[in-house]
Amino acid sequence: MPIDVVTYRVFIASPGGLSAERAAVREEVEKFNQIYATDSGFAFRAQSSEDVPGGAGRPQGLINELVGRCDYMILILGPRWGSHSAVNGKFTSGTEEEFFLAKECIPRTDSPMLDILVLFKGIPEDQMSDPGDQLKKVLDFKVKLEESKELLYKTFDNLESLRQEINARLRGWMSQKSSRETPVPVEVPVPVPVEVATSPIYTGVKVGQKLSARSITGEVQEISPGGSALASAEALEAKGLMTQAEAAYAKAIVESDVASLEKYARFLRRTGRFAKSLEINRQVLTRLVGSGESKDTVVERARILVSIGIVERKLGDLRNSRYSLNEAVQTARMGGVDALDVLAYALDNLGITASRTGDNNQSLECYQEALSARRESGDEIGQARTLTNLARWYKKSGQTEMAKEKCAEAIEILGKLDDQSALASAHATMGEILEVESDLVEAEKSYRTALQINEASGMPDNIAMSLNQVARILFERGDLAVAERFAQRSLDENERTSNREGMVSSSHLLGRIFGKTSREILAIGLLDEAATAYAEIGNPNGEAWARFHLSEVQLSVGNRAEALQSLGKANSLVAVTGNEQLRSIVEGVIEETS
Repeated sequence: MPIDVVTYRVFIASPGGLSAERAAVREEVEKFNQIYATDSGFAFRAQSSEDVPGGAGRPQGLINELVGRCDYMILILGPRWGSHSAVNGKFTSGTEEEFFLAKECIPRTDSPMLDILVLFKGIPEDQMSDPGDQLKKVLDFKVKLEESKELLYKTFDNLESLRQEINARLRGWMSQKSSRETPVPVEVPVPVPVEVATSPIYTGVKVGQKLSARSITGEVQEISPGGSALASAEALEAKGLMTQAEAAYAKAIVESDVASLEKYARFLRRTGRFAKSLEINRQVLTRLVGSGESKDTVVERARILVSIGIVERKLGDLRNSRYSLNEAVQTARMGGVDALDVLAYALDNLGITASRTGDNNQSLECYQEALSARRESGDEIGQARTLTNLARWYKKSGQTEMAKEKCAEAIEILGKLDDQSALASAHATMGEILEVESDLVEAEKSYRTALQINEASGMPDNIAMSLNQVARILFERGDLAVAERFAQRSLDENERTSNREGMVSSSHLLGRIFGKTSREILAIGLLDEAATAYAEIGNPNGEAWARFHLSEVQLSVGNRAEALQSLGKANSLVAVTGNEQLRSIVEGVIEETS
């Protein structure tokens, strides 16, 4: 039976010089339609100024008419802002006029406009450190978005990351439109330091207003290269002024000293610019390799290798993450007792990556050695972090009492110290253990405690993980509408930081929710896609769960043969991962279904 496909128009707005990016957006829209349109009944049609036929009247006016007929806008900005769209006009460029028109249309009941995605192309550091007039206007606009918090924006560093952003947002729009109820907009709290909160707060840009108040150019332009620029960059980052912090970091690395490059790479990682962070980290490693074999240099090399391994894991490249972290461990061993902290750091991260790839034996060995190294160095916070990792390992292997013991020990240590990130991680892990024991009430309390701590500390990856955990508990308790909102918030946070592992996890949960809310076709698509993505990033445990959940939905719609196939794949993966909890569940369902 043919499905009626509803098509939504997406306007691509951008100044000149971004033809490759516009083409990539169109290609992703077409690819999305080929995969999803027939089954979901949703499709998108890319539109831009190139689609406007000639005619009488102001050219920009004709473009504006098309904008007014569109359902979504994707705004892409690079180093250019564009030129005036009219003589003595109130807008400084045609792109600016299109953006404000779309923004004005969103709340109007007579307009189809629903959402705007703003994407900034990463700017080379030499341009950021000395921007011309065109780039200054782009940066001013970015500052205003950052301050107003009215719209989320993303930064991409290459066409591949742009494609990922487009695909993720199209799927998000499809999910929202497929909901039986109008989605309730939920803002993810963004912590603001006291000194920022007490200053005048920007309340939004009026249509036609120039984006120049509190410009980036004044605060950053006066910074000179070297240490003062680095200090300013770190101070701006601490205040949450990320656009200005990036410009300051760009100035700090003009002389390309290792310390500035390393901190810039860490900044990029924290803000979700993983590909760029990897590039800068590799630059640092190249410099360090040629800097001799002193203990300090060896320790720094190990630290950079750990950073590279973490970024590769965030990008879903578990194979190379494992290689990098193994090398980090070997390098740290060369540093002897002076490198105990970085050795433990490398071992903990190698344990995490090994666990994701299903090598539970290496994972346990890494955690045990890391704990020994941290105790030898007297690092209490580090001990708590490693104990939390051990708790996860014992939980995964079915030893919940041992898991609770290790986790409780970590929480007790952290209760006397001041490391909110580690404390949140320990509470989240306790929630996972309690969830396995089916104590959903106490598990939710632990997850919400972790979420509260993470929101206060403002780490997007951690916030996204906590949101997903709370959503999962709500799903298990049957509160599907609220679970969906939390899961969507988690997906949004993961998309904001380009955390591929996180995006797969959030999509996986949304697929389960859709399967319970009469959206089985979408559920099957999302769960199958999640299973494939887990396989691509080398996470057999995640793939096994996704295959199992896919089989549940397939059984619910009568696809018994396909369900048995999915269960068979899940069972094969369980044999690799050693996940006793899932093994028992899968074998039970296979027995009932056969």
